[in-house]
Amino acid sequence: MRIRFKHGLTDLSNSLVRGERALALALALAGMLVANAQERTNKGGVQSEIVPDWENPQMIGKNKLPYHSTLQLPSREGACKEIRSLDGRWRFHWAKDPQSRPADFYRSDYDVSGWDFITVPGNWQMQGYGKPIYTNIPFPFKSDQPRVTSEPPRDWYAYDHRNPVGSYVTDFTVSEDELKQNIILHFGGVKSAMYVWVNGKEVGYSQNPMSPAEFDVTRYLHAGSNRLAVEVYRWSDGSYLEDQDMWRLSGIYRPVQLWIRPLQHMADYTITAVPSADFSRADVKGKVMLCNLSTKAAKGMTLRMKFGNLSMERRVDLLKAKDTIAVELAKTLERPRLWSSEKPNLYDVSVELMDAQGKVLEHFDTHFGVRKVEVRGEVMKVNGRNVKLRGVNRHDHHPRTGRYVDAATLEKDVRLMKQANINFLRTSHYPDMPFLYELCDRYGIYVMDEACQESHGYGIGNKIIGDNPLWVKAHVDRARSLVERDKNHPSIIIWSLGNEGGAGQCLKAMYDTVCALDSTRLPFSDSDRRYSAIYDDSYLPPDKLEQEAKRISDRPFIMREYGHAMGNSMGNLKEYWDVINADSSIVGAAIWDWVDQGIAKPIDGSALRPSSSLQLQSDEFWAYGGDFGDKPNDGNFVLNGLIGPDRTPHPHYYEVQYFYQPIDFKRVEDKVHLINRD
Repeated sequence: MRIRFKHGLTDLSNSLVRGERALALALALAGMLVANAQERTNKGGVQSEIVPDWENPQMIGKNKLPYHSTLQLPSREGACKEIRSLDGRWRFHWAKDPQSRPADFYRSDYDVSGWDFITVPGNWQMQGYGKPIYTNIPFPFKSDQPRVTSEPPRDWYAYDHRNPVGSYVTDFTVSEDELKQNIILHFGGVKSAMYVWVNGKEVGYSQNPMSPAEFDVTRYLHAGSNRLAVEVYRWSDGSYLEDQDMWRLSGIYRPVQLWIRPLQHMADYTITAVPSADFSRADVKGKVMLCNLSTKAAKGMTLRMKFGNLSMERRVDLLKAKDTIAVELAKTLERPRLWSSEKPNLYDVSVELMDAQGKVLEHFDTHFGVRKVEVRGEVMKVNGRNVKLRGVNRHDHHPRTGRYVDAATLEKDVRLMKQANINFLRTSHYPDMPFLYELCDRYGIYVMDEACQESHGYGIGNKIIGDNPLWVKAHVDRARSLVERDKNHPSIIIWSLGNEGGAGQCLKAMYDTVCALDSTRLPFSDSDRRYSAIYDDSYLPPDKLEQEAKRISDRPFIMREYGHAMGNSMGNLKEYWDVINADSSIVGAAIWDWVDQGIAKPIDGSALRPSSSLQLQSDEFWAYGGDFGDKPNDGNFVLNGLIGPDRTPHPHYYEVQYFYQPIDFKRVEDKVHLINRD
């Protein structure tokens, strides 16, 4: 008999798109099936199995706040008085499986003074706990969805490390005045699942590791020192949707923050700027969710969005206590400067909420761009012009800090892309660090923003996950979190439902969710083409690409992946781009991939050296799959970038730079024609 830990189910309808009755019925049925599975009994009436949250596809979170946009530009967070960083050195304990973890470590009186320290943000494998595992397609644990602790082969790392658990503890102070406000705990990314406690009280639970998780912790705090405890599981049922071709790393790997907010505040805002048919003007609209958490109604507040010499302003006569309302603003912008990869014109915006006396309660900095993305027949257009997406796929990877990538390295990546004439980035295969999107807005790079959804271990287009009602809720959650966080970035022109995943009702639910949330961008799916505005077929040789693009006549064509940049590669780029440039229905293609995912490992086998440095030391080498004794692994297949882990360009980087040039010349009789494909 296997006894597990039980936690309750959340409301099945939290993430549903309004009006989808068929989907609601499917989810209700799924909930009944899960409930029945949880209450399985033997003939004597004794419960034989209790399912933990982290092996239950219906449990995606408890007490999490709704997803919302990145309220403050990442580059301006230092100027935001509401944000307090909790990053730094935390106490840490690592256990090889759930049974070995310190189950009651979250108690306020639990002594952690003898524990090690770990750096947050960061992956625990990069700091000496457990092993990094690199696999492309195979799950690194026994494939038995939704379970992740079934018995794998004896020689696998997971055999004796069935589901490692990291226990984190840190302390922070809060003042009496701050307790009178609303205090939000923000996690930028935690992989794969986590429980959160404050001062010994359980706050909540979260999966969906590549998107933020937020909790209202106001009621759990007291003046003075407070204790935060986080329990992180390496694997969860969500890991079946996280089967990306990358190092499998875990932990609190993105920043942790406290947001200390006024009781009346902006919970979310959306800015759209849609140009007219002739691009002579643009309708700029703002939608702000205003929240009042006090026990008294707020009267006479003013909401303002200001950009340049223009502003949109709205008086809010009444915001009832404990209420949230949507406030809409609008302005017509004459002769707008359009945003494109070639000319990334941005309008800087201040978003402010003021009380009845004109005092600023909240201020955020953001920007918007005016641009139009559409499909006309077989052609994709940006601002009415045909575009060619000269692309690359990119993972968040640093050779010393793993999945956490510092701001300087993010900007180095984007600058190197622009220098190589790359104008298109696919965030393979999850939402990236928020600062990356701000950089793409500023530098001018089109983005396919991708949901964290890949179940490749069951096959592309599989029904086991993709058409299973038990998994609909998790798919929808990952689609919603993608759009809600990144919706204000003009660089994003395509929403991807994920990569190499399932097909069926789960993909349809993702598609319906994305389309309901945002109609200004194109939805994309490689695994279920019914739910994609662009047809994808990847790794085709040039002649096959030409044939397939001609055969597909109902939409544009793209290769989301091609030109596998491993070893002595990129030799036939000319042949590819002769085909792509000759056919207006081919949108473009994205090379696999950007950076070698090597890890800087000492030759003598001593501990890794986490730091922000990209440089390889003389006594280190670039490690790949298997170099840590990790099994299963896919060896050096993780080293297939245009640049090295230290961001040094490989020779084929310059091949890409040459053939990705947007400028071409053509001689016609006695004239030379200049061609701009940007």
